[in-house]
Amino acid sequence: MPENRGMFTHEAAQAYLAHEPEMQIEALSERLFSVTDGQCRTLFAAGDSQVIAFDTFGTPGRARAYRRAIESAVPGKPVGTVIYSHDHLDHAGFAADFAPDAEIVADVLCAKVIKARAAEGQLPATLVLEGKRHELNIDGVKLELLNPGPTHGSGNLAAYFRDEGVLFSSDTILANARYGFMPDYHFANFVPFMRSFLELDWDRFVPGRFELTDRAGFERGCDFIEAVMIECQNAFMNFVPIWLYEPMKGFVGAALADTYGDLDGFDGHIGQMAIRVVHHYLMGGWGLEDTPEARALLADEVSL
Repeated sequence: MPENRGMFTHEAAQAYLAHEPEMQIEALSERLFSVTDGQCRTLFAAGDSQVIAFDTFGTPGRARAYRRAIESAVPGKPVGTVIYSHDHLDHAGFAADFAPDAEIVADVLCAKVIKARAAEGQLPATLVLEGKRHELNIDGVKLELLNPGPTHGSGNLAAYFRDEGVLFSSDTILANARYGFMPDYHFANFVPFMRSFLELDWDRFVPGRFELTDRAGFERGCDFIEAVMIECQNAFMNFVPIWLYEPMKGFVGAALADTYGDLDGFDGHIGQMAIRVVHHYLMGGWGLEDTPEARALLADEVSL
């Protein structure tokens, strides 16, 4: 049986889509677990009778591996709720393979993008949320879903588990420098909106990629992104050819090496990151990504 393809069209992609990697699970509390395939990371919670899972991973094979990991950690409880952190296929693309009968929760903008995209394997939302803060109790699991505004993706939702002191925000702040391309970051809003999470009481942070971190690691991640943005502006003022990779890597890398050069991935990613960030200043972003209210893009074009 062929795999759901997402947006792939080439038949040779079937082997990639089918691959089922090893998943690593870490218990964060009696109910809460983080899981990673070595690159992407998410979390799930054990309810009284079901599992509440965030995202699906980015292929049918990874979705199945995710489900098996949940079954090993929480035997006997089906995945009854899937919450999309944002619309991107590499995180939330394959609920059809992960939990086809689950309720799918998403922010309204995320739900509209998914409906308009119609990617194979990405199920539409069945519960659509609108607004910045939602206090929920799903099968005994207390959490708050937070949309601070445009940070990453469309209709991004962070999750705050007050009792466990845990914050989850996918593909935003990392404790390293290994996400240089930074696709679909809303730079005008990104750091201020991410810093707003520091008003909450938590001490562990679950990112959408790589390793877990703490409050200090989150703050340093914010500082790092802000520092890159400042040095990209300095590149303009120093007449660095901002469209060329090597000069940008050299200028921004040299400016930040003493403070942030210890971050994993710094040398390999700082040039790519700088090239991406300068487009925010050169063109105002790509399309409407850096407007304060990005949902205006689909407000009147897609109905649910």
